[in-house]
Amino acid sequence: MKILFTKVLTNTDVEKRLAVPNNSLKHFELENGNCSKSFEVKDENGSTWNFRCYVRNDGAYKKPVLSSGWRQFVLNKGVHQGDLITLYKDVEAEASYKIEVQRKIKLLGKECWSSLEPDQPTGATAQVQTTNRRNRRSYSSLAVLPDV
Repeated sequence: MKILFTKVLTNTDVEKRLAVPNNSLKHFELENGNCSKSFEVKDENGSTWNFRCYVRNDGAYKKPVLSSGWRQFVLNKGVHQGDLITLYKDVEAEASYKIEVQRKIKLLGKECWSSLEPDQPTGATAQVQTTNRRNRRSYSSLAVLPDV
């Protein structure tokens, strides 16, 4: 697998469409004259997603974006602004793409990136704070995430 790009997501990436780095455009193999291409992507759980890469057909700067299918992925996976995505391509297989989403967490006082797990709530972090309903006291504890 070859990394096509890695990106910390902005609000626009999450709320509208994913802006793709211009130097990654060649990996989507848009045919001459076409300004978009649909392709399948597998996530870390093996689920398949259909995305469309779209580029402007006027001007020197193409400004590639992932449009169709991207918002559905964001909503279903619980992707947030500040999450890190990595898009891969299997260079040995014809047009086989993979996407990975990671979230910054604090573990033992240090920031690190953790993959979103299928069984984890999307808002889970390494530090957990709960409030006891009876005495209204807050308790903090450390949640150790499983190895990925």
